[in-house]
Amino acid sequence: MAKRIDPAGYVVKCNEIIKSLTIRALSELGEECVNRVRDRSGDESWYDQTGNLRSSVGYVIAHNKNIIQYSTFNQVMQGSEGVKTGKDLAEELAKRYSNNYVLIVVAGMNYAEFVEAMDNKDVLASTELWAREQVPLMLEKLKRQIAK
Repeated sequence: MAKRIDPAGYVVKCNEIIKSLTIRALSELGEECVNRVRDRSGDESWYDQTGNLRSSVGYVIAHNKNIIQYSTFNQVMQGSEGVKTGKDLAEELAKRYSNNYVLIVVAGMNYAEFVEAMDNKDVLASTELWAREQVPLMLEKLKRQIAK
């Protein structure tokens, strides 16, 4: 006797697998972005004074304005303000996106842009360019995984 397949259950299971693979892919990209920003010397990025800027670097993954996953916003030096500011900014930005999955990578201190512009240091710029190149590769890999 042939095994009966519950179509509704099959669709739910497929949706769960796609969601899980999507979150994993975005998480891997987010972690790599955070590592690329945080784990550079002062010569390659900026020199920490308080640690707040480096502490404010992290990411969130959201779907339909709901945050699914946070990165760790690790405190550097005395940068406890940076941890809170980075996480708060990422949460605020996540509320702006609906109907899609979104990866938001932040350097949450309000002077991050100033450091890049005035001090000619790289905070997020090179990582954003790198991530934009990685997204099509990530999506192709995700499509292959889903097809399996």
